[in-house]
Amino acid sequence: MGCIGAILGALVPRVLIIASWINAPDVWGEIAGQAFWPILGFIFAPWTTFFYVLFAATGFDVVRLIVMVLAVLADMATWGIGA
Repeated sequence: MGCIGAILGALVPRVLIIASWINAPDVWGEIAGQAFWPILGFIFAPWTTFFYVLFAATGFDVVRLIVMVLAVLADMATWGIGA
């Protein structure tokens, strides 16, 4: 069961990142600037990268900050499940 969680935790956010980049490359260009940070986020912290790009254009409030903390925890959990 842990392997299924690791596979889903690794694939789902990356598919979301690719789909959102294909649909709105200008948003990714504005928020990320250069390609270095999104590539690192794609590799090491995909949930955090996806939600950051999703929320950065409209600003952060308390609920969005809580979601960002949960995204960081989800990234850490994904790395932990694979161990």
